[in-house]
Amino acid sequence: DDGCTMTSTTKKQNSTCEPASAREPAVTSAAASLDAFGCTFILAPAMSVRISAEDALLLSAFAVADLSILVESECQVRGGDWQAVVPKLGPDARRVHAEENAGGASVISEALSMEVLCRLLGARLVCTELELRYFPAAGPITDYAIALRGGDVLGVSVTRAFSFGEAALSVPHAAALLSKKLAGILHSSRTCFNQNLSKQILHVWCDGAADVALLRLAFGLVGPELSASTLVLVTRCENLPELFTEKGKAPRKRARPLKGLKDEAHLAALAESCPLRPQQRRTTAVDTALRAGSRLRGKN
Repeated sequence: DDGCTMTSTTKKQNSTCEPASAREPAVTSAAASLDAFGCTFILAPAMSVRISAEDALLLSAFAVADLSILVESECQVRGGDWQAVVPKLGPDARRVHAEENAGGASVISEALSMEVLCRLLGARLVCTELELRYFPAAGPITDYAIALRGGDVLGVSVTRAFSFGEAALSVPHAAALLSKKLAGILHSSRTCFNQNLSKQILHVWCDGAADVALLRLAFGLVGPELSASTLVLVTRCENLPELFTEKGKAPRKRARPLKGLKDEAHLAALAESCPLRPQQRRTTAVDTALRAGSRLRGKN
């Protein structure tokens, strides 16, 4: 099995993704594309990507369709380690890598995801994780937002599916992961107010062909109320260990003012609202008049 003959599962959903205004295409380093052996191969400075011809067609179509689907791809990075890969990434992937996120061990997976979607869909970065705004603010959030060549804006949530400790990845574990992430996507689509994220991509990284097969089986167990219109892209990457061993950083805490400390505007508002202020004004006016009278008597 060369991994190129793949089938795709579709699930229908009712809401329609609203197109955004046309945007400029992404500006990236040159990449070559080759169709051979029933697959599309994309050769870019940072990586090579392989996707079956069928899944490549479905990926492009379902990125803007009101349907849910799972498609597969394979990525091989060039350079041996992540630090050697970073300079070869496109500008949008480098921006995702460089900018602060909400915390967690996801910098590499999100940057690499942006690069893959740029190569497969011609996507351009619209908002990084902390540029997306939500109300209410608490709850699951989307990792970044992209614009396709036609102007449609999609949210992208990135996760990794692999065995933890001694236990191998199982169908129940994969189904639980997909259900959790798909439910989070539905929440962030409802609460994001500065971008229309009615259509999203769940990009899942895994490190073996067996895990890809498990994820496909697990996707079949997820109900349509969760999959909704989400496009699930499973990408296998076996030659970048840092993708799965990256350690999370604690999110940077915002500096908070001392409790009870008031700024100048607050103090001015308090002074204006003081109930004794009219009496203070009258007293000040009398004092001013008395001082003026004293000065006049002194001159006489």
